[in-house]
Amino acid sequence: MKLLTKTSRYYLILSGIVFIISGLIFYHLLQRVFYTQLDRTLKDEKLLIEETINYSDSVPDFRTIFGHLIEVTILYQPNRKAEFIHDTIMYNGEQGKFLSYRHLFAENTSIRNKGYTINIYKPLHETETLVAGIVIVIALVFISLLILLVILNYIISRRVWIPFHRILYNLGSYDINQEKPLKLVKTDIYEFGLLNQAMEKMSNKIRQDFINLKEFNENAAHELQTPLAVIKSKLDLLIQHENLNEDQLQLISSVYDATTRMSKLNQGLLLISKIENEQFTTKEEINLSQVIDKTLEHFEEMIDHLHIEVIKNYQESVIIRINRILAEIMITNLVSNAIKHNHQSGSMNIVLTSARLIISNSGQPLGVDPDDLFERFRKSGTSGDSVGLGLSIVRKIAQLYHMQINYQYADGIHSLLLSF
Repeated sequence: MKLLTKTSRYYLILSGIVFIISGLIFYHLLQRVFYTQLDRTLKDEKLLIEETINYSDSVPDFRTIFGHLIEVTILYQPNRKAEFIHDTIMYNGEQGKFLSYRHLFAENTSIRNKGYTINIYKPLHETETLVAGIVIVIALVFISLLILLVILNYIISRRVWIPFHRILYNLGSYDINQEKPLKLVKTDIYEFGLLNQAMEKMSNKIRQDFINLKEFNENAAHELQTPLAVIKSKLDLLIQHENLNEDQLQLISSVYDATTRMSKLNQGLLLISKIENEQFTTKEEINLSQVIDKTLEHFEEMIDHLHIEVIKNYQESVIIRINRILAEIMITNLVSNAIKHNHQSGSMNIVLTSARLIISNSGQPLGVDPDDLFERFRKSGTSGDSVGLGLSIVRKIAQLYHMQINYQYADGIHSLLLSF
């Protein structure tokens, strides 16, 4: 969920809660105000009735005067003094239903020493209707203001967060392999300014560490080539010595194999470093079918020795734009992988279309997790002379030219799919 959406949701929820609580409080306060005014009116009417009882010989029909139900009873004997106001429900014959009333009851003794009781019933439906109308109007106004504030808050927040989103976009598109520095967004917001400073400092440090690491890897791999070549040449001369016994030859042979393996490993790491440094800048139109046929010729002796059946099914004119050296390395690694992980009298099937290259081979199930197959130094246990960099180099080349490399296994057949 986006930050702006989440904050707007919290703002809306909290505002709704405040609105409900405030609405209830407002309703009760408004109802109390109207009830206070209504009770004052009832008391004023009671005072007028009491004055009439005190100074008049007859009691008129107060209902015609005030327009609502008033009952006055003269007792002709002294009465106690009492008064209270409460809500009640009475049946209204005119409307044919029960209605709510505000009821004032009072009893007292007049100055003529006559007792009396007064019952005043004032209908509440008009007051309730008025209160409900006011509450509805206020609620509509508040809801309209709330919606307007939410929209304004969303627009303002979205505008305020524009520099942050630009920083994220520039950070996502930043390529550490390029010499261009991280593009920052100028802003007058203090916090985003601090973020810009931190991002600039961090990117410069990462870029410098990356450059130093690449230079170290490349220089180390390059400098190792000469001593390894010297060691191999000396071992060749030593193996040819006539005075060596069988044990000495085995020891020298083991050292020679280890040196050869180290040389391959060093060459692979150096190649990966060059690919990551984008040192293979030249591109040309490459006919993949020709590269495949040439690669198969190089492995012809190994294929014949293992009696591997090679089945080719590809278009003759599949052209891709790529560096020729990298194209040959990629195809060589794929074919070599299919041969090394095959078995005696196995098969290798090569399918080439305008959209993909599929190289399949028979063989035992993988000894590693398929998800780790393209990682460095990950290899199947059946391949003892492999340094575990072949498929990693293939993936690096594929990523460089925006290709996809995938692995599949079904019915004893391993398949590597290169989509371009």
